[in-house]
Amino acid sequence: MKLPYYFIAIICISLASCGNNGDSGTGRQAVYVKPSIDSRGRFRKGHVRMPVSLKKNAMKSQSRSRYYYQTRGKYRRKKS
Repeated sequence: MKLPYYFIAIICISLASCGNNGDSGTGRQAVYVKPSIDSRGRFRKGHVRMPVSLKKNAMKSQSRSRYYYQTRGKYRRKKS
């Protein structure tokens, strides 16, 4: 008589483990950043940080920024 309860328990545990976890799919969601105080004592407002930029030129500005920081010292004038 305990055998059906055992199988029901196993099925329930396996279904619970296959539930919606955080890293399934893309795993990217908007995150609310709580208000805080920075190192200088200034108040920083709370805001929603989006996982990807919604601007149409986001990829262009990201590649421009990456190029700038990777070649930052190459084309600069050297201090003497």
